Amino acid sequence: MLNSSLKPQQLRDRIVQSRIHRERNQFIASIRKEDILRLIESLQDGCGAEFFSPPVRGSYNVCFFVELKNGKGAVDKFVVRVPLAPCLGYGAKEKLESEIATMRLLAEKTSIPIPKVHAYSFSDDSGPLSSYMILQYVEGRRLSYAQLRTLTEQQQNCLYTSLADIHVQLRRLEFPSIGRLEHSPDGFHVRKPVTTIDINMQQLEGLNPYKIRDKYYDHSASFLTSTAKYVEMLLQIASNAFTEGRSSVFDEDEGADALYHLHLFRLFAEKWMDRDDHGPFVLAHGDFEPFNLIVDDDMNVISVLDWEWSRVVPRQFFGPPLWLGIPDTTKLAYEFVYEDYLKKFDKLLAKFRAREMETYGDDVLYQEWSKGKEDSGFLVANALENWTDMDWFANRYVNRKWFRGIDLDERVQAFMEEDPARKALIARKAAEGLAYEAEVERLKKGDDTTTEQGNNERKHDPGRSSFYRLWRDLPLQVADLHTLAFLVAVVFITGVSYSLRKNPARR
Repeated sequence: MLNSSLKPQQLRDRIVQSRIHRERNQFIASIRKEDILRLIESLQDGCGAEFFSPPVRGSYNVCFFVELKNGKGAVDKFVVRVPLAPCLGYGAKEKLESEIATMRLLAEKTSIPIPKVHAYSFSDDSGPLSSYMILQYVEGRRLSYAQLRTLTEQQQNCLYTSLADIHVQLRRLEFPSIGRLEHSPDGFHVRKPVTTIDINMQQLEGLNPYKIRDKYYDHSASFLTSTAKYVEMLLQIASNAFTEGRSSVFDEDEGADALYHLHLFRLFAEKWMDRDDHGPFVLAHGDFEPFNLIVDDDMNVISVLDWEWSRVVPRQFFGPPLWLGIPDTTKLAYEFVYEDYLKKFDKLLAKFRAREMETYGDDVLYQEWSKGKEDSGFLVANALENWTDMDWFANRYVNRKWFRGIDLDERVQAFMEEDPARKALIARKAAEGLAYEAEVERLKKGDDTTTEQGNNERKHDPGRSSFYRLWRDLPLQVADLHTLAFLVAVVFITGVSYSLRKNPARR
């Protein structure tokens, strides 16, 4: 099974990860604290700026928290947000240009709460402060997955109302093409090719997804105006990641199984997509996770952070938060888990309809999401933009929906025998995987950064394939969660030690 996209997410290639983390740490060390303070003092035309909290590093930015007395004697608080250039496959300047354009649009056209942008700079210079944003500091706390499990009914009501306000307004921001925003004197336009977190990671790993992506854009205007072409582009990028990534296969049986399920996912996605959709397209946040939401004690969302991955997408890709139930989207692929998620989603959907009718006099988003939730449609869109979820979704949903989960071994074998090139590919990938693991082990002996995210990859166990297949093929058509808990307990009691490869920590 391929690494899951359990958020937050890290690079899958630990050798590349080691290098990127080393460069990232050097980049952060090159930022002089006095230069950060001077930025704030020049903004306020004053002196005496001080840090009021330690800096915080995310996956793509480092934030410095600075306060300064204003002319009225009160204290203003700021966040200096510096893009981590080594962690961006397309550069800090381009990232900030699109993010600033999106935030300006939101400030002008919506009431979605976002931090005020006090100043910014972006350039192609190599200096650590050549690109930055100075934002208003927002008092509050980041929402967490743990908090979602302990909400009172009143807090859930406040959170769902906030989520409705945000998404209803975003849905009304329509554009004629797919991509990222740019601001110019004549307004806001989609003039940059789409980029996702997944595509960025692949670029850093040297898989060159941009080469595939750019083939789908009209370079005279950077236009992509077809949902069908967008889906085909994402499927090609996923196929490239599997065939070129050196950490995608470690065992030939595993590899054949994964290749078959990627094929199965493609067939399902091609049936799912709206081939006649040529717009309008809508603005999505791109990383709408709990940690990017600042809430108050009542769970009202008071600020939405980190619009760096925002993009204009087909309406089928404008989906609701999938973390209302559990944060791991690979588990949502089980039909009974998805049905449990829909119970929470339907409560949220009712809020959406009320807000839409109150504000706009129609229920466009309600109608779209009522249809979109069918046949696990939200998970298809998510997997297309997080390619390792494709394998999990195909195995846990499509395999059971189309074949009731039976005869999997026979189907995989027949699939591999249809084309000798498939066997050759998996043999090559398995050999690459073993060489990659050996290199990781050598690197670990001399570089602790390879173990910074220790669960990012499982260590290959040549004897695990039989249990792997058993776990993959376990029907899990359980009647309730008590039965599932019993099955899990049996696994632990019998002493089976097995860890599916995960891909943690994006933020």
